[in-house]
Amino acid sequence: MTIAEDAVSSVSPDEDALENADYHRHHAVSKSHLDLVARSPLHYWARYVDPNRIDPEPTPAMLMGTALHTHVLELDQWDQRYVMAPEGIDRRTKQGKAEWEAFTVASTGRTVLSKADADTVMRMARSVYAHSAAAMLLAMAGKAETTWMWTDETTGLECKCRPDWLTDDHRLIVDLKTTEDASPRGFQKSVATWRYFVQSSWYLDGVQAASGTRPDQFIFIVVEKKPPYAVAVYAADADMIAAGAKQARLDLDTLAVCKAADAWPGYSDQIETISLPPWMRPRPDGSMPTITEIETF
Repeated sequence: MTIAEDAVSSVSPDEDALENADYHRHHAVSKSHLDLVARSPLHYWARYVDPNRIDPEPTPAMLMGTALHTHVLELDQWDQRYVMAPEGIDRRTKQGKAEWEAFTVASTGRTVLSKADADTVMRMARSVYAHSAAAMLLAMAGKAETTWMWTDETTGLECKCRPDWLTDDHRLIVDLKTTEDASPRGFQKSVATWRYFVQSSWYLDGVQAASGTRPDQFIFIVVEKKPPYAVAVYAADADMIAAGAKQARLDLDTLAVCKAADAWPGYSDQIETISLPPWMRPRPDGSMPTITEIETF
């Protein structure tokens, strides 16, 4: 049974209009929540339950990713959200300090990007739109960053998702990813490492649960973070989506049990045996893999 088949819709117009920060503050379970549960319930507790928790600051990679999303998917919001830091200001001098203070005041409420970072974002965005399949998908009528909420009937937990781009007919979900390696083999590693397979099913099931219409496909637009900013487009296949649904159900059920018991276990409290990962083990003939054969993540 998928998440969608075991859910009750609870979406409202107000939720559809949530700002990104409000969406992330909302207590409903997201794919990111499930990622922490999968690592250990203790990690989830530390991030979302601990009364003394400190919300982490976004990393530079997160800031760049968010900036790219805005430039590609919500370009009309770019000037309201971002400003480029002026060059040539010597903040060691009195005049430089005054100029920087004036800039800081004028850019209140916006994220400051260095010229180098802003240029990188723009080059990545141009590469996305220069890719024929990516450009075709983003030219379809749709909306960026819509919020969908539903209640999981089995656990009673409120759930949420926020597709990067959803076509107006709800047939396609498009997700924009940055990566070091957009090749098929490279992005397969990202799918496993960052659990994008869980995201594909969570979003498809979530939109279905909240709206009654299941999208036909979940599609990744993947752009590399370094020149030549190569782009690839991949559609999640049925096996990926099924594996994601199975993992999402396991994570959600685990979270429900932990919440009910108010128990948040971490790793094993016993002495465990640890071995080499599978990709470092000897071949059947006893020989060892070479460096180029070893999978690196």
